[in-house]
Amino acid sequence: MGLQSRLQKGALALYTIISAINDGHEEQAVLDALLERTVVELGYRAATLRILDEERQTLALKAAYGLSEGYRAKGDVELASSAIDRAVIGGDLVTVDDVRADPGFQYGEAAEREGLVSAIALPLTLRDRAIGVLRVYTAAPHSFGEEERALLSAVASLGAQAIQRARLYTAFQQIARGMNSSLDLREVLTSLLLQSVDELNVRAGSIRLLGPSARTLHLAAAYGLSEGYLAKGAVKVAQSPVDQHVLAERQPVAITELTAAGGFQYPEEAQREGIRSVLVVPLCARGVPIGVLRVYSGQNRRFGAEEIAFMSTVADLGGLAIENAKLHEALKSRLAALQADANAWQRFLSFS
Repeated sequence: MGLQSRLQKGALALYTIISAINDGHEEQAVLDALLERTVVELGYRAATLRILDEERQTLALKAAYGLSEGYRAKGDVELASSAIDRAVIGGDLVTVDDVRADPGFQYGEAAEREGLVSAIALPLTLRDRAIGVLRVYTAAPHSFGEEERALLSAVASLGAQAIQRARLYTAFQQIARGMNSSLDLREVLTSLLLQSVDELNVRAGSIRLLGPSARTLHLAAAYGLSEGYLAKGAVKVAQSPVDQHVLAERQPVAITELTAAGGFQYPEEAQREGIRSVLVVPLCARGVPIGVLRVYSGQNRRFGAEEIAFMSTVADLGGLAIENAKLHEALKSRLAALQADANAWQRFLSFS
């Protein structure tokens, strides 16, 4: 296939991919279409899309096209064993003349059996942070030119956007369903934390609410934290500069590397728990701060703008859930009082 023809087909592939992204929210269907169009329209042998698990430092297969079930099932790619993918996650575009013999390729023998020869690996990037890797393979020795690299970089960018869009859509749907399925506040908040931890692929999460004096943050819900860590002691606002800032400014704070000087009240206990990074966002009800939502990572992690925006929106839902729960309790109390009054009048009238 000539360069001009390949570029024309590439433009068509990009149009098809964009249409697929705009037409649906189902992540798997969009990614499958992305890889299929890339391989079929551009004449490659196969393609894969792997998602980074930051906690485990592995790349898990999310979608593939043109590969056998045996090759797909060979296992996750460990960054420690794949120099190529370490470079890609670091932001580089990497081409491999022969994956069967390159020492930086983790599964060379499996690639040879599959009939794969040359490859290009590109980062799936959101706001300067790699969330995964797109690989495209050929069945014969191939040199990826500048035009191809630019085209495939655009495909990788579309893939990252599709993943982000689908994930947020699905996560918000699940959180909304969880909020509507129960009026029990602890159950609702725990479900909210579970979805948030899963979506951000972090280790744990917690929600703390201000007490009547607004001096202490009391635990309302937690997920993924040990009983020992939860029992470490009260969180005093005056002794927690991070929480002071979040509550006063109503702005999130992301701690990439937790240290004793980072403004966190219990840094030593957090380190023993295996916590390395923390994102703290304010919980508000009717514009008034009522607590904080925290998510914890076991890696020194830089939370991206999308993740912070997502957690801020989740916190807004949490504030709404708390407000609704309080309203529900107030209505129950009022109803009980009215019922008691009615019963009293009934007894009074029966003796009149």
